[in-house]
Amino acid sequence: MKSASYKFVPKHQLLLLILFAVGLNINTLFNGYVLDDCVVMTQNRLVEKGISGIPELFSTDYVYGYSTQENVLSNPRYRPFSLIVFAIEHQVFAANPLISHFINLILFVLLVILLYRLLKFYLLRSKHELLAFVACLLFVVHPIHTEVIANVKSRDELLTFIFLISSVISLLNHTLSKHKWWLVLSHICFFLALLTKETAVTFIAIIPLIFYFFYRQTIKQSLIQTIFFAVVLFIYLGLRHNMVGFNSYPIDDVANSPYIYAIPSEAFATKVFILWKYLALLFLPYPLSSDYGYNQIPYIGLVSIPFIFSFLICTSLVVYSFISFKSRSLLSFCILYFFITLSVGTNFIIDLGAPLAERMLFEPSLAFCIAIAAFIVEPPKKSRILSYGIFGLLIVLFSIKTIKRNMDWRSNESLILEDVTNSPDCSRLNLYACEQYILKSNNEPNDELRKEYLNKAVVYGEKSLAIHHKFAYIYQRLGFAYFNQQNYVKASELWLKASELEPNNKETKQWLLDLSTVFYKNGNAFIDKNNTDDAIKNYLKATELNSNNIQAWYGLGGSYYTKNDSVNSKKAWEKVKTLDPNFRIAKEDFSHN
Repeated sequence: MKSASYKFVPKHQLLLLILFAVGLNINTLFNGYVLDDCVVMTQNRLVEKGISGIPELFSTDYVYGYSTQENVLSNPRYRPFSLIVFAIEHQVFAANPLISHFINLILFVLLVILLYRLLKFYLLRSKHELLAFVACLLFVVHPIHTEVIANVKSRDELLTFIFLISSVISLLNHTLSKHKWWLVLSHICFFLALLTKETAVTFIAIIPLIFYFFYRQTIKQSLIQTIFFAVVLFIYLGLRHNMVGFNSYPIDDVANSPYIYAIPSEAFATKVFILWKYLALLFLPYPLSSDYGYNQIPYIGLVSIPFIFSFLICTSLVVYSFISFKSRSLLSFCILYFFITLSVGTNFIIDLGAPLAERMLFEPSLAFCIAIAAFIVEPPKKSRILSYGIFGLLIVLFSIKTIKRNMDWRSNESLILEDVTNSPDCSRLNLYACEQYILKSNNEPNDELRKEYLNKAVVYGEKSLAIHHKFAYIYQRLGFAYFNQQNYVKASELWLKASELEPNNKETKQWLLDLSTVFYKNGNAFIDKNNTDDAIKNYLKATELNSNNIQAWYGLGGSYYTKNDSVNSKKAWEKVKTLDPNFRIAKEDFSHN
């Protein structure tokens, strides 16, 4: 009697996908809060209120609870649902990174389950029996998704995609069963997706594509499916307008507005080139970086080879998608899906605040996974072994990279010091590296290591400054590195420049006052050593940094008096008298001068 042959049935496929999703990302549970996690969890005053903060979260800009301002970015961000989720988490668990990362992992597993169901039973049901599984497996192991899973702040990406897939499944269930509650649920999910992140708006164009390509409806019939979604979108836009508006704010910092230094032709050419960069990262996700900011991707012109190459690749793909549109080619759907869902991450429509962000590929990458999976499961006969070999190699290499990349996200230090080598010309990453080495030096008891860390802080700070010399914060941080090296002259130069760029910055003003005191004390130390010349230099620097430093003016007058320079001595003591007529010592000295 023959034993029944094993069949790789859907429930076994789904189980394997879940095991991969958990296994490759379980190491994120040991990570801390990193980078922008402070915006949504650890330093958001409204989130920290827990449930009581929900009404204000619903009525304010995304970053308001963190910055108390609504013009930090060039456009308002309205994402109340994701912040409400964080507020509830904070109410129950407080700020616990283990819990936060566990929730992200569970959401990713839920997403994988929904994605598999969507592809297997709704979109690719008439295709090869393994197509949905292979596409989902590629999606699970792809390293480009590590930022979304390992970065707590990117939970909005997970939630948005979950809501969108749920919306599509519910809509298709309505189409098949005609039960109206599926239709209601579909539109509720779409509305929640919009409240989670604005990128959900692109799915209003994906809905008709799904009906056209996979349910063979006419173009007109497919477009009709979006009518009620358009109503939901209109309601969302009205709500958003009342809560945060649609104003654009002038941003003079290239770190948050990446094309302010580019002329229009350079901006266009660079954005097209970045489209190619997004495509390239799907095929070769190496190196990966948490920041591709100024000037990691330099501006390029319309006659540059990178622009011409990128333009030809992108236009060729779009042209092919339109040529094969009528035949309802799966590749045509993938190309259209990719460019539509990526559109909001290209800076063509709105200012993203960064030239490129890996998280923006989270939804678009599905198109890549389906297209590659189609090649793998249905290759030309002579290429079958090759396609299977490519698939196996991709799974192994992507899995290894995902596990390693998750480890990079365990702390600010590990991530920044890794990524500054991956994006060496990014001003912000060099600045962050400078800050990390300052922190390391502050916590290092070994003097030699402390000096080494400070030297590295100076190197990275100077590089950041060389890339972007118009940002006051760089001068501030680099000034701290020099200050900790006891190079007070250099620190004073940097802080004075920072004060010039931001005259109303209270922190910089206080640092200059504190540094004035340091120079005053150094002047006194040189007096004790009978080194009048160096004492005068330090007193002068103290008065330059703080013109109201009475003690420094008095010490300067005394030093000049010691050198028999009665003219400058009298000027210094006159300044003392002007600042404080009751300064007792000054009166006595004037009586002898």
